Amino acid sequence: MTALPAGGPALEALAEPVVELTGIETRLGGRQIHAGVDFTIRRGELVALIGGSGSGKSVLLRETIGLLRPNAGTVRLLGTDVWAAPPVELDAVRRRFGMMFQEGALFSSLSVAENVATPLREHTDTPADQIDALVDLRLSLAGFPIDSRGKLPSELSGGMKKRAAIARALSLEPEILFLDEPTSGLDPITARAFDDLMRFLCHNLGITVLMITHDLDTLFGIAERLIVLGEGRLIADGTLAEVRQVDHPWIREYFSTRSPDGNPHAG
Repeated sequence: MTALPAGGPALEALAEPVVELTGIETRLGGRQIHAGVDFTIRRGELVALIGGSGSGKSVLLRETIGLLRPNAGTVRLLGTDVWAAPPVELDAVRRRFGMMFQEGALFSSLSVAENVATPLREHTDTPADQIDALVDLRLSLAGFPIDSRGKLPSELSGGMKKRAAIARALSLEPEILFLDEPTSGLDPITARAFDDLMRFLCHNLGITVLMITHDLDTLFGIAERLIVLGEGRLIADGTLAEVRQVDHPWIREYFSTRSPDGNPHAG
């Protein structure tokens, strides 16, 4: 049921699994969060992870990128077993994906340009005289105004903070982007511009995108596949149209404000 983007890389490349979760079980504070979560994401997909409050979306994302160890199960990123790989191998994998946390997680004492440059300085041997040009390229790609590169995060609007965070996530030319509520706190116009950016990164640059979101406009506008968490497991996985056909109380309620064409119900 997985939807793949039109155009882009060859179908053979699109068929390659880049994120594989098998039998993920998680218990936190004596509570079962995940009771056997399985899914695979293939190269070039733009996937939205949704679910009710407390369904463990952010926890699952942290387990996927190696920040939180599940109680059981296997996570494979780009063919590497995240929780079995030696540190050197795991570090190599981490350089191949980018992560944008919900609040951006920018270093408050560093300028935007310094934030974007940090991964390049820490993980590559890029000559110092080339870093500025690469930083400007990433900022341009994220739609961030170059003339604001010297500003601190505290001087930015919410939308600009998100774009700066994306620029930093793009600094190492990732194959996968993980995004936690990328449009949270943004006004509708800025949020839709951010959606356009995600579509461009996926379709034009071939970056695989997995995002947690509650934004129905994002789901109707750009998500090609939805993975729905509930009751510790996947309760749906497929295109928007397929997921909306699943007879589950949370799914019915979640989409109850939208007609099948994506427009809000009147009244």
